[in-house]
Order: sequence, then structure tokens, then C-alpha cells
Amino acid sequence: MSKFIPRTSHRAPRYHAAVARLILLCTVLVAGSSAGADEPRNGNGTMLNRIGGDLVGVSDFFDTVLPGTLKKYNLLLDFSPKFGDVRNREFIRYPIGLRYGIAQDWEVYGGLTPFSPNPFNDGPDHRWGPGEARLGIRHNTAHGFLFYNHATIGLETRVPLGEPPVDLIDGYTHVKPYLTASRDLHWPDTQIYTTFSYDWSADSMGRNRPTSPRVVRQHIAQVAPGYLYKPGEYGWFTEYEFRHLDEEVGYRLSHGFKLGMIWDVPRAKSRRWHFPGKWQIEIAGKIVKEEGRSLDPGIVTRVRVRTSLKEVLNPERLRDRNR
Repeated sequence: MSKFIPRTSHRAPRYHAAVARLILLCTVLVAGSSAGADEPRNGNGTMLNRIGGDLVGVSDFFDTVLPGTLKKYNLLLDFSPKFGDVRNREFIRYPIGLRYGIAQDWEVYGGLTPFSPNPFNDGPDHRWGPGEARLGIRHNTAHGFLFYNHATIGLETRVPLGEPPVDLIDGYTHVKPYLTASRDLHWPDTQIYTTFSYDWSADSMGRNRPTSPRVVRQHIAQVAPGYLYKPGEYGWFTEYEFRHLDEEVGYRLSHGFKLGMIWDVPRAKSRRWHFPGKWQIEIAGKIVKEEGRSLDPGIVTRVRVRTSLKEVLNPERLRDRNR
């Protein structure tokens, strides 16, 4: 079989132009959206009364984030260990995140992805480490986007910490502007959504460029439309993902398809099982075809746990209120 050669292109002008266009689009949307009237702060309320838990409904699954931000002053903790790593990696990732509604329609978020050795697989990446740090901000637009009812724009950055495995983060700093939009369909509990993003790789401050032959510096433009049907605690979705991977010597294209189910575990069940927080279980079949690589089918699963600051600081009162 002949070796795949990436398609040649004038890389630098094109990806810089793409970044500029996407950032300009985000800026125009922010400027064109009304900020809305902030909810008045209750000066007599306690911190627990002001900081509520935004735990109802599904706001994200796998790597898809639907439009929306937390309510003002709400704070949410998110923990989603990557148990799928047990099957095919030498380490296991434990992403933990924190989200906070700084104002009406504005949210900041951040988190870490530490990792530990996989007890079932051995190798050079069988070790501990802090992994990566993530920081971002997003904003709801007032009038949606094009024919979509809802839209959220954001900017996110990821940086490596310590010496993480290449499969966790490639050693570069990643800056990603994105836009996610959805439209409610006429059928009940049904919506279509699309995510637009551009992941730009930059040299990390205070770090040398990666020297591993497994690292190929890429700038990735992505469009991912999908369909979600969620009439109750169970939901079903299908999603197509197109990626344009810009490399030093050219570019390649990638196509992916995912079909899966979401179990939005009711709070009553998790309390009955003595599980803290709000649980969400996701499972999907996927298939990815990237130019120059063989077809990559598989099954992916994720368990996500969310809890609020109110629940952490006063779990007994919250449990009594929900009985």
C-alpha cells in the first residue's frame, strides 16, 4: 500500500485567515446580541441562597456542548472519568471541571485532566501526572444564529502540565474559538444542533517544542451537525463530524459518525442508591475515517457526575428539600 501524502497547500495564510474569520464572526455575534438585564443581587441573601445548582437537563454529552450557560451566580462541579482508557491506553484520565455563571448569559469554566497508571496495561505512559489545564468563557447570543433558535459562542484554551502522554495532549497550547447552535423542531423533545470550531496549536510558554515522532502539529477546523431526541430520562442522538486537519506539509480530511444513547439518571434514583450529585451515562458506537489511516470503528462510554456548591456545602438541607 502506498504511503498517504497530505494534500499540499499554502498553510500559514489559510489557517490564519480561517482563525481571523471565526474570531470576527464571534465578535460580531457578541456585539449584535443584547446583553439583557442582569438579575438584581439580593444583598440580604446568604451565599447558599445566591449560588444555586443548575443540574436539570442535558447540556453536554461526550465532546458535544449544547447552547446555554449557567444561571447567574450558579456554580457547578463536573467529574467525568474516562473509563474507556482501561481498554486501550496505559493511563486513565480523570477530567474535573468547574463552571460559574458570572452574569446573565455569561459563563466561565476551567478544569484539570490528571491521569493515573492503568492497572491492566503497561508501557512508557504507565504513570501519574497533572495532565492538562483548561480555561474558557462562553456567552449566549440573544437571537440565535442564522435559522437556529439558540446559539452560544466561546473561547477555550488547553495547556499541558508536566510531561503528559501525547495521547492526552500533544505538548502544544491549544486555543479554540467555537460556536454551538441548536434549533427546536416541531416534533416534541427533538432538536438539531451544529458545532463550529477551530483548534489552533501554538508553542507553549516555557516549554520546548515536542520532539516525539508521534506528534504532528495540526490546526483543526471542525463542523459537527447532529440530532437529539430526549423525551424523558433516556435520549438518543446521532452526529456527523467533518474535520480539516492542517499540518506543516499540507492537510488531510477526516469524517466521523456517531450513534448513541444518553441516560439522564433521575435525582430520585441516585439519592435512593446513595450516589451524590447528578449522574449521566453515555454510550455510543462510532466510526472515523481519516485520510492516510485505516477505518477506526469502536464503542465509547462515559459517566458524568455533576454537583453544585450548594449541595457540597449543605447536603443535608438539599436532601431534605428534595424529599
